[in-house]
Amino acid sequence: MRVAAIDLGTVTSRLLVADVDAQGFHELERVTIITHLGEGLVQSGCINYEALAREKAACSSFLEHIEQYAAEGCPVERLKAVTTSAMRDAANRDEVLDALRSIGLPVEIIAGSREAELSFLGALSGFTPQELGDGAVMLADVGGGSTELILGRRQPSAWVPEPSAPGSQNCGQEGSGGFREHILCAHSFDIGSRRITERFLKDDPPSSAELAAARKHARATLDTFISAFPERPGILLAVAGAATSVVSMRDKCALYDPERVHKARVTAGELQDVLDELAALPLEKRKMRIGLEPARASVIVGGLVILEQILALSELDSFVGSETDILHGIALSQLA
Repeated sequence: MRVAAIDLGTVTSRLLVADVDAQGFHELERVTIITHLGEGLVQSGCINYEALAREKAACSSFLEHIEQYAAEGCPVERLKAVTTSAMRDAANRDEVLDALRSIGLPVEIIAGSREAELSFLGALSGFTPQELGDGAVMLADVGGGSTELILGRRQPSAWVPEPSAPGSQNCGQEGSGGFREHILCAHSFDIGSRRITERFLKDDPPSSAELAAARKHARATLDTFISAFPERPGILLAVAGAATSVVSMRDKCALYDPERVHKARVTAGELQDVLDELAALPLEKRKMRIGLEPARASVIVGGLVILEQILALSELDSFVGSETDILHGIALSQLA
């Protein structure tokens, strides 16, 4: 089955087109556009019209990509588009939804709990059980407006398209070697790279006092949840732009290389080095850093502060980057 998945995040909007069956998926196309949908949301409580215009243009482009498959005689059979933190919080969310639906995009706002489930399903789909090990798996999805943390396990099971209770998501068919993600605990926090930046990191470059305040807030927000884990994770998977950018910057990739990023291990020391370097640079120099997409430069320090605190609180010495994430979860969730 050919499916399309669209994720409209607070900073980044993305399209995935894939052929999906009981054994997994074959990715055909992925398109990423940084729209900064949540720009100014912390101060105003609303999606501003400039951000909405950028989002409409991005979504129109996505729909054109999808329509091209039909023109070539191999149409997309199912499309699912979701939007997350910025739209959950925006006072004018209905106006924005109407604007996006008016161009033909059937978008829905999903709850933080569902965002966590889809992220976990998508992330784990890109790893074998051997790569994940026998212990619990922790997933960190540091977005622009929210951060999802999930602790769970991967076990063989049957396909269930929608979980009957928060915490479980399944993929595959009985006897097909499919899997089930068993979520032990999950939470979506109203903390993300743009929120941290707009609330704390106002100087350019941010001052040491601002960075200390951002770290304190991130740690206080996350600590109670992580310290209450029923068991400690054996591995930390990290998805989304903050984590994947660390790999690209560490390896000084002039062009982004998904194959190099996926499954790359980043030590706590390497993360600290990248964060310290970027935090010392003014925005215009940060934009020129090899391995960092210039449009992400304004919020990357905030995202790395959150990731830094997650890694410290998890009591692990490294994280593993993942190119499979909520987009893949959205795609897999359309199997029924």
